[in-house]
Amino acid sequence: MTSAMPLFDSTELASVKAECELLSKKLQRGGVDARTRIGREQKLQQLRAKQIRLELQLGLGRRQ
Repeated sequence: MTSAMPLFDSTELASVKAECELLSKKLQRGGVDARTRIGREQKLQQLRAKQIRLELQLGLGRRQ
C-alpha cells in the first residue's frame, strides 16, 4: 500500500528535481567560464543533497 506524500514536501521535491534537471542540462551544454561552471556544480551538489533528504523524509527509495 502506498502512502500519500505531504503536499508541501512533494511540491518542493518536484521543484528541486526540476532545478537539478535544468542545471544538469546547462552543465552538459558548457560554453561558460570556470567560475560559472564550478558554481553550477556546487549548486547541483547542494540540490541533489536536498533531494535525497526530502526523499528520505518522505520514505521514497526504501527497499521493502
